[in-house]
Formats: sequence, C-alpha cells, structure tokens
Amino acid sequence: MGPVAVRVVASAVRGPAHVRNGLPCQDAWLAVIDDRACMVVVCDGMGSRANAAQGAQAGVLAARDAWRWWRRWPAGKAEDLVRLLEIGWRLRTGSLGPDSAAATCLLYAQNDHRVAVTAQLGDGLIARIGGTGTTTVHPSTANEFGETHALGTQHQLGDWSLASTSPLGDGEAMLLATDGVSDDLDRGRLHDVAGWVRNELGSQPWPNRSLAKELRNWPVPYHQDDKTLLVLWQP
Repeated sequence: MGPVAVRVVASAVRGPAHVRNGLPCQDAWLAVIDDRACMVVVCDGMGSRANAAQGAQAGVLAARDAWRWWRRWPAGKAEDLVRLLEIGWRLRTGSLGPDSAAATCLLYAQNDHRVAVTAQLGDGLIARIGGTGTTTVHPSTANEFGETHALGTQHQLGDWSLASTSPLGDGEAMLLATDGVSDDLDRGRLHDVAGWVRNELGSQPWPNRSLAKELRNWPVPYHQDDKTLLVLWQP
C-alpha cells in the first residue's frame, strides 16, 4: 500500500447565541494523518448540557485514542472502533457526569490495512464526494422531531449509523458538518461546498483561519448554533 496523501481543512466557531452570551464554542474537531492511515472526527456538545464543550472535546480525543488502537488490526470493524470510543469518552467525562457532557459524533477513519469506516451518532452530516462530483450522504439515525442520540445519553450500539467503505481515491473527499452548518446546506450542492473548501480556501496560506472567517460570516444570520465544517480530500 502506498502512502496516505490526504489534506484537510476544518474550523469550528461560536454561533451568534454563544458570542452574545459569552459562552465557549461547544463544537470540536480533530484530524490525525500519517503515511499509513488517517482519522477525522467532529463532535457537537448538546447545548442544554452544562458541560457540553468539555463533552465535545472529550469526544474527539476519545476518537483519536480509539483509532490509534483500532488502526493496527485488519479485522477491525466500525463497531469495534465506536465501542472503544465510547469507553474512552466515559473515562474522560466520568468526573463531570456523562449526561451533563452529552455530545454527538461524526467520524471517518482509515486503518493501516486499507479498511475505512464512517460512524455517526446523532445529528449533523457526513458526505462522500466522488471525483466526478457524485455525492453519497451517510444515513443519520437522528429523527425529524428534534430528538437525537449522543454520547452521554441513553442509547445502544444500534443507534450509531455505521458503514464500511473503501479508502478515499484520487479526487475524492469527505465532508463532515455539525447541524449549525448542515441544516443550511443544499444536499444537491455538497460537491460545490467541498470544491470551494478544497480549491479556494485550501490554496490559501492559512486555510483553517480562512474557513473560520467564512463560518463567522455565515449567510444565514438567524441560525444561532455553533458551526463546524471539515473537508478531507485525496488530491
């Protein structure tokens, strides 16, 4: 297997409500890339929880720790990865009380053996954009009545939406977004969003800062949520 040559641009910013109230961003993201494998994760702390920001940070760190173990094993499945993630998250939030730190989770991971998985718990968006612009949206288990599963809320393994897939090929991309962004995106134009991040922002000296500026100036002013967008692509 050749080296993993991927790029990522991502940012998380406070939404207008948290700016107005002087609260921290309750979204978090993390990307880990080396020459054999990669992992990207986005977590959204549930705003009604006292420790939502800490829960989101714990989620991305637990995903990193779980991936570092899972990536070694060719038989590793998505179920194994999220089980490890759940354990790590509970260890990291035990002193807070898991319910007070509840957070949704979006994850894409490749291991050392050309196995790739996607995993989603709760709302938000994961989409894969093909080299020709074809888009596949990962199915979410969140329902239309505003109820969502999350780390720290009562749920089962079956409440995760899991899939095995192939690693990214040339020109392909993964797009991950919390609901502060995904609720406003036209599903028919996700390839345009990914292309804008890759080609316009990705070519700038500080692409993450450029994306953060765009998210702060989000063109849907009444949408008060924190906003996170991450695009991972294979050049």
